[in-house]
Amino acid sequence: MRVWLDVITPKQARLMASIAKWLGCEYLITSKGLSESTDLLRKLNVKFMEIGRYATGGLKDKLLAYAERVKSLLDIVLEFKPDVLISFSSPEAIRVAFGLSIKALTMNDSPHSYHVGRLTFPLSWRIIYPEAIPRVDMLQLGASQAALVPYEGVDEVAWVKDFLKHNSHHKREYAVFIRPEESKASYLLGKENSIAIALIDTILDMGAKVFVKPRYIYQYRALKERYGSKIIIMENTVDTLRLFTKLSLVITGGGTMAREAALLGTPSLSTFPLNIKLYVNEYLRRKGFPIWRSHNLEEAKSIVSQILRDPDSFFIDASRKIDELEDPRIVVKEVLGDLSR
Repeated sequence: MRVWLDVITPKQARLMASIAKWLGCEYLITSKGLSESTDLLRKLNVKFMEIGRYATGGLKDKLLAYAERVKSLLDIVLEFKPDVLISFSSPEAIRVAFGLSIKALTMNDSPHSYHVGRLTFPLSWRIIYPEAIPRVDMLQLGASQAALVPYEGVDEVAWVKDFLKHNSHHKREYAVFIRPEESKASYLLGKENSIAIALIDTILDMGAKVFVKPRYIYQYRALKERYGSKIIIMENTVDTLRLFTKLSLVITGGGTMAREAALLGTPSLSTFPLNIKLYVNEYLRRKGFPIWRSHNLEEAKSIVSQILRDPDSFFIDASRKIDELEDPRIVVKEVLGDLSR
């Protein structure tokens, strides 16, 4: 079987690389030109082709980048002749697959990303998603009942589980990692206020070291101008899994890094700005992993202060707990088995 996997974000780089290695078949990984994603794929030692650009402008720029990438992917895919596409709701890849009658196996844990879901779910052969997400949320985005394949876990298990098998926890440092919100995502366009960044002063006042990984150059410049050497601004692609085992707390405006940290046993806080439920985060919380969610700055400050007053009391040994969760790679393999029969 020939498998085509498409990557857009750093999370997808980890997920698709782990799936490609797990399946052990002939594969092609295409990656949109986002430096963190491509840098991570290199670090993960998988072959890939960089196709298209990551649009950081408005809606017109996103549409143009979409059209350009569809055209660029077409020739590559025609040459490779895959039997199936695996992606995390990649609009361009799924459109090409649909046009060429290639079955699209879609993974998704983000029903709040309305536009992406509406573009990809109706064209997907199968949609693998965490069971914590209500089925109705997926159906409302255009998924067919027959396409839905729920599983009892979260995507991040695929790579965190492998990491825990080969790495032990390090001595903890009184330090916090911060990742701001993805302000250029379609569901956050126009929402520039970052609770994650606003927490820096609170953390510094408590005497903790602060690491910040900006998403964009304008964030880097603003942080450099305001804080100078008071914080550590990380410019290059970061081995987050190894770093998270050494810290007291991880704060992110998204969800992936919060779940990664929690699965490693490190306390994490998501400051995701939309007033919606983060089903997968809540699921991990119910399972006993140290993950929190804040809806405003005051609530975030309260959670951060509580954890930093006694970080040791919030760490857990997650190596056994993670075994209770279903690995999405196993589900992918089972679904592909249905295709080959």
